[in-house]
Amino acid sequence: MVEDGYRWLGLQGKLIAAIRSGAPRHTIIASGHRWSGLPELLFLIPYSDQNIIYNFHFYEPFAFTHQGATWGSPYWPYLAYLPYPSSPQALEKVLPQIKNEEAKRAALQYGAEHWNAAKIDAWIAQAAAWAEQHNVRLTCNEFGVYRLKSAPEHRNAWIRDVRTALEKYNIGWAMWDYAGGFSVVTTQNNNRVVDVETAKALGLAQ
Repeated sequence: MVEDGYRWLGLQGKLIAAIRSGAPRHTIIASGHRWSGLPELLFLIPYSDQNIIYNFHFYEPFAFTHQGATWGSPYWPYLAYLPYPSSPQALEKVLPQIKNEEAKRAALQYGAEHWNAAKIDAWIAQAAAWAEQHNVRLTCNEFGVYRLKSAPEHRNAWIRDVRTALEKYNIGWAMWDYAGGFSVVTTQNNNRVVDVETAKALGLAQ
């Protein structure tokens, strides 16, 4: 992972040049620094190569999408079953159950920020505007919600709202992931079974 956006801009440029020397007609996927988030995409200055698709990941807000996760921010494991959409009123029931102060502050902020379909749309609109400004193609190859401690109806509502916004702005997408912690399938008796409600949220089932 490269933290410095300018350093990544140069490093990725060298990688693109190396790829081009051996694959002059292949389409290249490029992204911003760090973890390829939307803010990092907006920082990126597109390259002169015209056969590049720019990619970003979308997990905003992390307090919701990574609640219960045991990696990343130290307070994530203390978050569980946060509601979506969010509001101060919606968070009132879960706040007393959060015993970690940093996690409680994150949950309060999540509620105060009023995450809903309109807010997600506004975030994705920034990516679309960036792509239009630079006349480049765009895709989002990661978005999703960690399953372990998220309510299915809230998780699927968030997935639906992100997918809907991406399609509204003609941005290609792929959900993370297939059968892992954010999965679109579950494993039952060693068989993979599609989560129908998640498939519906993705527009892949009636």
